Amino acid sequence: MKKLYILLFISVSVLLSCKKEGDSQRTNYSYQEDPSLIQDRFGRQLILHGLNTSSSAKSHPERLPWIEERHVEREAKEYGFNFVRYLIFWDAIEPQKDVFDEAYLDKVEQRVNWYASRGMYVMLDMHQDLYSLKFGGDGAPEWACRTNGMAPISLPGETPWWLKNIDPAVITCWVNFWAYTDHKDLQDHYILAWKKVMQRFKNNPYVIGYDLMNEPWGGDLIKVFITGEFERNQLSAFYNRMIPQLRTVDNQKHFFFEPTPAPVTFGAPSNLPKISDSRSVTKLGYAPHCYPYDTHEGGGYTASSKQQLKDWERERKKDVALHGGIPLVCGEFGLSPTNAGYEEYLRDVNAMFDRNQWHWTYWSNDRGGWSPFDGDQVLPLAQHLLRVFPHATAGKINTFSFDPATKVFNMNYVNNASIPMPTEIFIPRQLYPGGWKLNISGTSDYTQTFDEATQILKIRATEDNASITVEIVAD
Repeated sequence: MKKLYILLFISVSVLLSCKKEGDSQRTNYSYQEDPSLIQDRFGRQLILHGLNTSSSAKSHPERLPWIEERHVEREAKEYGFNFVRYLIFWDAIEPQKDVFDEAYLDKVEQRVNWYASRGMYVMLDMHQDLYSLKFGGDGAPEWACRTNGMAPISLPGETPWWLKNIDPAVITCWVNFWAYTDHKDLQDHYILAWKKVMQRFKNNPYVIGYDLMNEPWGGDLIKVFITGEFERNQLSAFYNRMIPQLRTVDNQKHFFFEPTPAPVTFGAPSNLPKISDSRSVTKLGYAPHCYPYDTHEGGGYTASSKQQLKDWERERKKDVALHGGIPLVCGEFGLSPTNAGYEEYLRDVNAMFDRNQWHWTYWSNDRGGWSPFDGDQVLPLAQHLLRVFPHATAGKINTFSFDPATKVFNMNYVNNASIPMPTEIFIPRQLYPGGWKLNISGTSDYTQTFDEATQILKIRATEDNASITVEIVAD
């Protein structure tokens, strides 16, 4: 495995023009791209935490989330979120075949800039559930719903919404979408919709990348659950067909891909083979979702859920290795705060993300329900997403962790003195009402500053390749 990572760590020099901190002059410098990391334009390793924005957009007539700019301000400054998975929809981008709604993209861009202006990174997610709004979900425009004449069925009121995926009309739409030979125009137009989005956002440095399809569903239950053929053949072909075409528009950002949702979200293995990037240095990310069954369905953080979380970690580590050690972004996890053991679940899942250096976006930023917020009201769940964590590291992280019980943060990283920007760690005052203390070892040649407004600790170390340990404890 070590040999694999060495081979995949391809060093290239990328010239960038960036502003120095506190300096209006521009300077050129190079950094090494590392396909195992998400890096900012200075070459720093990023760790990304944030929310999905938002489920409410699925049914909004303009496919827009409920949020206003002040809610983005709260996410950034009070909770230290530096990331958002922002939902967009094919039916809003191309409501009629060959007709693209630039006004919708204008509104998306306005909201993306709310995040970008606060230094938050954006992953645009082409969202779908149940294929289309036509079936009570969201995603594809009605013109792309090919049911072969089948009418949608109704399910009993208490039935989980996702069981609508076995509706023959929904299944038929998916089967036709994946049948590229017979319905080539469906995937081609999906790719064209993405191209329209990328043309709009490719020059925004805070749009970190694109989640190519939310929870891609195979339709054919035998191919999904029994043979694994859907992921091995149809889904992999879709990604490998799409990625080279999209690289002609945007060759710099991350392309994030997902496995099929079930049963992967419950901790089962994936059948998805390695996905390739047409770029010389891979910039792909793996973006599975994590929903232990009982927590998702309201049964609480049961023994079964705990085992599924362990299974999820084990299987996703295998997936990451298969795909070449690329970054993992858990695009969705969450549960209702009415669930028994929800605090323990959030503690365990966040510890898992920390020890693997995995990125995450919680589902979701809405008004109540599973959300940490209800409009301007902060709900108790928000405290369980509040963490000390490294926003950006001038070097490469070996390990980091935060214990919410003891309020102890530990981090070890190898310093890269050629990076002109500091290591930045978010330290929320809410967690340290009596103050905090910083301990640094491994180097004596450093400076530190703390920005009270953003709650960001900045560390500049001048010793190259120094193994630096940072500890933050309550004072």
